[in-house]
Amino acid sequence: MNATAQANTTEEHSSAETRRRVLVAAEKLFAERGIEGVSIRDITHAADVNLAAINYHFGTKQGLAAEVIKHCLAPLNVKRLELLDAVETKAGNRPPKLEAVLEAMIRPAVERGFDKQPGSETFLRLTGRCLSEPNAEIKQLVHSHFEKLIRRFDAAFLRALPGLDPEELFWRITFIHGALHYSLLTCGMQKALPFKMRKNLDAKGLVHRLVAFTAAGLRASVST
Repeated sequence: MNATAQANTTEEHSSAETRRRVLVAAEKLFAERGIEGVSIRDITHAADVNLAAINYHFGTKQGLAAEVIKHCLAPLNVKRLELLDAVETKAGNRPPKLEAVLEAMIRPAVERGFDKQPGSETFLRLTGRCLSEPNAEIKQLVHSHFEKLIRRFDAAFLRALPGLDPEELFWRITFIHGALHYSLLTCGMQKALPFKMRKNLDAKGLVHRLVAFTAAGLRASVST
């Protein structure tokens, strides 16, 4: 490798490392304070970069927020859709099994939450921040990552429960997301749980509990 090529490789590596540091710092700060509560100065200080690095790699704080949200949500939703594809393929022309559809939606998030790799705790907190962010533009960014997912899962749930009204499904899915998110946050604070529960807590067990609980909720009759 000649000197010019080596210099270019070093520069590319340095640029990629700078981008990675900015993303890691932004994810952590956004998870702690929310996107609105973090300034560009906060991010540059935490990442030990200058303002030009943010502008070069992401353009604006909004562009950085979009990349952080994509990094957090996109892989999760891709996995959910892959699992749903498998459920629907197995069902063929028959309605899919309700519990299988629920597991496709729930399991990827639970497994990500129980992942012992660095950043798992940040993922849990950031997901909650994304779902509760007051900024309308950020809300739209988050929603854009769920549009296809919502359409696919709503259709699958209505095939699994053909008597369920779509409006009622909306509320029950909202309750399911609440249960899922709160359960993951609780698991993220395992020290607050009794020792026996901490010892027996794992992703498989939590998925089983959530699927059983939410399936019963979806099947419940409506009294007015």
